[in-house]
Amino acid sequence: MVELLADFPPHVAAYKASGAVSKEEYRDVVMRRVDEVAGKYGQINFLVRLETDMGNYSIGAFLEYLKVSFEHFFKWQRMAIVTDESWLRKAYSMLSPLVHGEIRTYPLRDFEAARTWVSGPFAN
Repeated sequence: MVELLADFPPHVAAYKASGAVSKEEYRDVVMRRVDEVAGKYGQINFLVRLETDMGNYSIGAFLEYLKVSFEHFFKWQRMAIVTDESWLRKAYSMLSPLVHGEIRTYPLRDFEAARTWVSGPFAN
């Protein structure tokens, strides 16, 4: 299940994933919000709070994730990945130099630090 997170500035697309994540809900919830932010601001700050294992993402949801990532490749500014899966934090940290924008990873206990950082302004 995915749900948008409240109490973020309008230039941030933020969601929480828990349990199983389907292609349809990823597209209808996450991609719709990312497209809204990109359309309005031309840039995107993004936060995902993963309270589920990546194995719970359907292959369709993962493909939708790749699709939105490449559609908006040059619009990503700040991406905060919040998860207790250390291998996933390490993987995103390794990807950071290869993608547009900056990726920071946080364990779930540091959610507020992630919220503060991703809520910052776009880089010029």
